Amino acid sequence: MNYSKSKSFQNALRKAAEIASDPKKISDLISSVSGKLSDMDENKKKVSGFFEKTKTLLRMLRAYINGEYRCIPWRSLLMIIGSLIYFLMPLDLIPDFIPVSGLADDISIIFLVFNSINEDIEAFLEFEQTQKPGSINNPSEI
Repeated sequence: MNYSKSKSFQNALRKAAEIASDPKKISDLISSVSGKLSDMDENKKKVSGFFEKTKTLLRMLRAYINGEYRCIPWRSLLMIIGSLIYFLMPLDLIPDFIPVSGLADDISIIFLVFNSINEDIEAFLEFEQTQKPGSINNPSEI
């Protein structure tokens, strides 16, 4: 199934376009996603790097709204925000309350976005590596 064409993900992208230019709304999104990640049990966090990829997307957004890293193309920014909105939606293609498979679509969307904007993510990771400790959000803080 092509999750990126699902109505739920398209709705998430529309919401992303509404909040992408508002640092406060992006900050609220980061807080909500961080909270949901914290509430997930350890088995779900370990699913094929999902937790790490999501944290990378959160760091990118935080660096973007703080003005520390503004090299994210608009399309990539919308994809990141849209995927995180989708992750927060309890009722999407596969509702989150369904045991085991409820997060499968969320994980798939994060991976789809991560892979489709991989060059932008690699550029951000290189940027992160060149920063002095304390000059950008510490990856372990998210």
